Amino acid sequence: MMHTTSTERNVVIPMETEESMRHEQTAEAANDVLKSLSPLINSIRPFGLYFTRKPCVPVRVGNTSKPSRRYIRGCYGWNPARIYATIVLVLSWFNALRNCIIFDGTETLGAYLFTKLGTIPGVLLIAILHTTYYIASHNESLEIIFRQMNSSTPGFSAKYRYSQKARAVTVISWLLISFGITAYTYFLFTREHYNDFSLWMIINTFHVSKLCENILKVISTMLQLQATASWAFAHAMNYTVVSFLYDQFDQLNDDFSKCIDDRGKFSGNFGQFRRRHQAISRLVQEADRFLMISNAANFCCQIACIIFVFYIVVFYLDDTVLLDPEYAVVPVSWLSLSVLGLLWTAGLAIHLNQTASIYPCVK
Repeated sequence: MMHTTSTERNVVIPMETEESMRHEQTAEAANDVLKSLSPLINSIRPFGLYFTRKPCVPVRVGNTSKPSRRYIRGCYGWNPARIYATIVLVLSWFNALRNCIIFDGTETLGAYLFTKLGTIPGVLLIAILHTTYYIASHNESLEIIFRQMNSSTPGFSAKYRYSQKARAVTVISWLLISFGITAYTYFLFTREHYNDFSLWMIINTFHVSKLCENILKVISTMLQLQATASWAFAHAMNYTVVSFLYDQFDQLNDDFSKCIDDRGKFSGNFGQFRRRHQAISRLVQEADRFLMISNAANFCCQIACIIFVFYIVVFYLDDTVLLDPEYAVVPVSWLSLSVLGLLWTAGLAIHLNQTASIYPCVK
């Protein structure tokens, strides 16, 4: 009886050691990809666009502790990062809704009215983009994609390429944010007519003191920073995810082409290619859980913004661009960024779809 127990221990311990080493290697390798994306991930965390869900306590299974998917006293996933992201999401929607309540009944048909109408789809787009990435973090879709990046893109060169892309889109995003918040702050504190209609209504309705007015302007600037960052980093993350999926399909297509000789004979393992294609397709479905919301919002809201702003610039040129050459940067930048965002979204979707359909025989 004692001999049997000793034998079982000799068998179990190596198995547990091997399994533990395999988990450690997988976690270490996955962390390599997260490190390569750290400039972008660390930038979006403070704005509540990304968080990871963790159980409150681990559940012990045998001699190892594993995360549990069960609710533990109703607090599964409610770590400080998620609580913070939820608070920021509420503030984001508050900022969007306050910018929708900007009509006081004195508007007449003209540039002023159409500027207010164009503001609504813009602020709603930002709140929806923020919600999209909150959902992606809540459903762990982003976490799944980040982990899959490691297993699908081995080698230093691939990780270096992702690191370079992450740095590039992060720098571009911060430049756009800096430009947007600088212009907003400048016009807010130096001009009598504000670019924030909601704030202007509050100041004129309640006749607040100069101190309270400045405090409201500072709060409004912080909310604008959150809104601008949500817009910029959501597009940056869309590019990162779609770029990864594109690389996966492109690599699959290249490997498939190498298995076809000059006479058109296939010499590879067709079943393996089919499994790879199915794995990438499942990853596309995972990404589509949040990208479809983002893309739909981008198309609808940005088209509406383009229509309103273009109408203002063309038919009310004297009341907008020519009225104040310095203030003319606002509608011009607004129109340019809306067109750029629309083309960016359409380009990513078309590029990925075209690459995914090159070799339908793999499906």
